[in-house]
This record gives sequence, structure tokens and C-alpha cells, in this order.
Amino acid sequence: MTDIAVIALSLGPEKNHMMQDYQSNRPVRQQPPGRFPNESDRTVERIRKRKKKQTQCRMVLCGAIAALAVIIVGIILLAKGCSGGTDALAGTWEFDGTTTYSFDGSGSGAMELPSISYDFTYTIDGNKLMIDYVNESVRDSEYEFTVDGNTLTLIGGEGTVGGTYELKRSSKK
Repeated sequence: MTDIAVIALSLGPEKNHMMQDYQSNRPVRQQPPGRFPNESDRTVERIRKRKKKQTQCRMVLCGAIAALAVIIVGIILLAKGCSGGTDALAGTWEFDGTTTYSFDGSGSGAMELPSISYDFTYTIDGNKLMIDYVNESVRDSEYEFTVDGNTLTLIGGEGTVGGTYELKRSSKK
């Protein structure tokens, strides 16, 4: 044998012996690329995904609530706009041939006498009519009222001398 053959034979078993020292007895698990090397990394990733999904669900829920609120407000505004703001008193009512009350159906009006007119604002609460005159020299008044066809009946309350007044509709707004 040549010296080279002796050296090669001597390296061969040593190399095999060294390889046996580095090999483990446990089976080798090959993980596909992109997988987590240990369980804690997998748990962290699960928690991250769960939080992301919860955040997305919250965003969708908030968006749905906001859209619902916009729809409700739109319906309310549409209903109010379609009603035209009129009320049962809208129009002009004659009291005694010389005095008329005009109601615009939106909370403003005027008491008209032959020589002067007194503007007022009014509110209706159930069957109560509250009149607030712009001119402070005219006393504000409160009435109970009913409308039956073309007849407006006012029953004097606070700020009036009392009594019952019947007015006839002369025009309707």
C-alpha cells in the first residue's frame, strides 16, 4: 500500500466516527418554510391574529352603528321636511269682523286690527296655545283651543280676561 492509501484508510473510519458523535438519536422534524420553530412563537402569532380580528370586528360594528345613526337622522329630517311645519292653526281666522289672527303654521303669526298689527310667536303643546307678542305692551296669553272644521274655539287662560272665543277660518295656508 502506498502512503496515500494508508492515510485515506485512516481518515475514513475517523470521519465516520466523528459523524456519529454529531448525530442525535431523536428523529429530525423538518418544518415547512414560514412555520414557527417553537410553541411560544405560535401562541404569540395566534394572539396577534385574534386581536387583529377583534379590532376588525369592532371597526365594522362602529361603522354599522354610525351608518344606522345617519339613516335615522335622515329619516327624521325627511319626515319633518315633508310635514311642511304646518299645524292645525295655519291660516287666517276672523274673530269679530275687524280682528283677525294669522298663523303661518311654523310658529309665527300676527293679530291684525284695522289700524295696527301685532306680530307674535306661538307654540302649541297638546291643546294649549301660548302666544308671545313681540311688542311688550301687549300682554302674552295662553288659551286652550279646539279646531272643528272652519271653527277655532279659544278658551281664555293665563294672560286673558277669560271667556270663550269662536273664530272662523277665512283662508287656509
